[in-house]
Amino acid sequence: MGSALGTRLVTVADATEALAGDARLLLTIDTHERLRLLDAWLRQSFVPALPENVRLLLAGRDAPLAWQRDLGDLLRTIRLGNLSDEAAQALLRRVGVDDAVARRVARVARGHPLSLQLAAGAMAERPGLPAEDAVLGPMIEEMARLYIDGLDPMTRRALDAVAVVRRTTLTLLEAMLPEDDPAELFGALRALPFVELGTEGLVVHDAVRAATSALLQASDPARHRAHRRAAWTRLRAELRHAGRADLWRYTADMLYLVENPIVRDAFFPSGSDELTIEPARAADHAAITAISAAQQGPEATALVDAWRRSAPKTFRVVRDAAGVVQGFSSLYQPQEVSRSLLRRDPVTAAWMEHLRRDPVPSRQRVLFARHALASGEAATAMLWLDVKRVYLELRPYLRRLYAPFPDVDRALTVLAPLGFAALPGAPVQIGQDAYWTLMNDFGPGSIDGWLSEVVGRELGADEPAVLDPAARRLVLDGRGVDLSRLELDVLRHLQGREGIAVTREELLREVWGHDWTGASSNVVEAVVSGLRKKMGDRAGALETVRGVGYRLGPLDRSPRSTRL
Repeated sequence: MGSALGTRLVTVADATEALAGDARLLLTIDTHERLRLLDAWLRQSFVPALPENVRLLLAGRDAPLAWQRDLGDLLRTIRLGNLSDEAAQALLRRVGVDDAVARRVARVARGHPLSLQLAAGAMAERPGLPAEDAVLGPMIEEMARLYIDGLDPMTRRALDAVAVVRRTTLTLLEAMLPEDDPAELFGALRALPFVELGTEGLVVHDAVRAATSALLQASDPARHRAHRRAAWTRLRAELRHAGRADLWRYTADMLYLVENPIVRDAFFPSGSDELTIEPARAADHAAITAISAAQQGPEATALVDAWRRSAPKTFRVVRDAAGVVQGFSSLYQPQEVSRSLLRRDPVTAAWMEHLRRDPVPSRQRVLFARHALASGEAATAMLWLDVKRVYLELRPYLRRLYAPFPDVDRALTVLAPLGFAALPGAPVQIGQDAYWTLMNDFGPGSIDGWLSEVVGRELGADEPAVLDPAARRLVLDGRGVDLSRLELDVLRHLQGREGIAVTREELLREVWGHDWTGASSNVVEAVVSGLRKKMGDRAGALETVRGVGYRLGPLDRSPRSTRL
């Protein structure tokens, strides 16, 4: 067989004869996407003629859809993602990078194999090179050479813009590049080999996105910031009208705009794609106890068990691809669980005392994240993303979130940029374990206002208008004005239909609760007139649409004071 393989193979029959034998052979076709002109021949002529002892491995950037159609169950497709943090560090250690440096490089490279290899080479040549420079410098150069430099101007503009967002939609393209046709941009991006069309929109490969964003930030920081601000403005507007099923993706979109690397790593870790989160089952008891016992003393673990028996529906677990529990959480509103257990647990007792001394306004809600323990960074991030899912569902009434941490300084490095602060006083002691409480008061704007403020603060943008339903106040540029019940309800109804003309009949039906009569117009106009006086220089946002009713524009800027 060896001599046959050393000769020139002219026909499929020659190749088949050369490969045939008793030994198992693996035939690899790399960069399969470059062989598109031969694709049909490979599928229909070459592969069917291969002997039984040969297995074929295709490696490429594009899914082999035609192969799946032709070969069915004979083909197994494996999508390769980035390496987990543990695997990335192991790869670096194998090429001689010490543990401390490997951890830093793996965090920056986010598991991308080419980035890790380039960084290892750079650090071998320059041992004192910082991890960020070792990863980003070579990666930007290589990605630019492979993918970016040869793009036409329109596609390059589109790639620069979408490199700052988590996912790409037509509306985001329209916001970031208003001079271009968003459909044409979308089509150009979709044709790129490193861009995939997912259920949420287009997704650029992590390494290309990171390299493009870093290159744009270095070469044109003003445009980089302008794209992020335009994306923030559009996402904020869409979040106001998002359905419950879309809330998780919108919070991920907003948090992705926060470029603080510690925050980014906490919420978008490498290696989390293989993890899922779901309600805990009775069979998970032993795994939950084991995770707790590995990180807490027996007294704290006994409290975990007490909560699990008393409020099992509040527990959720993170599972890996094999179904093994990697972490757990317990999340609830205080009125949903036993008050006796709230008082018996020293941590929740301290939270209840804080609420007694500093209550939230009526109708606003509080969330307790009592437990969140995991065996790795990726699982911990999954637990915190799940917390975001829960409290987005409680908008617009959620006011505060409480959570305990044994290492308050480390926790604050991640959570302080998101608005968390430590409660004053000494930590709560449970056996040998001490727990500090971090609390986030989302403010009168609840989750929507908090998300906008977090991202807007980093981008140097403001959220100047907040409607506080519980306090019946409108806050404009830090100046609060009290509203009557009717003024509040009219403004909330119009804000929920921002930019849309609302008839007087609809306002009477939905706010006053009765049908339209000719004399009723005076009632509506009186309330609108009172609102305009209280809105001051923002009164122009509340327009009269002749023959129809009223339309409310954005309160976060001062539009022309034109009443039609």
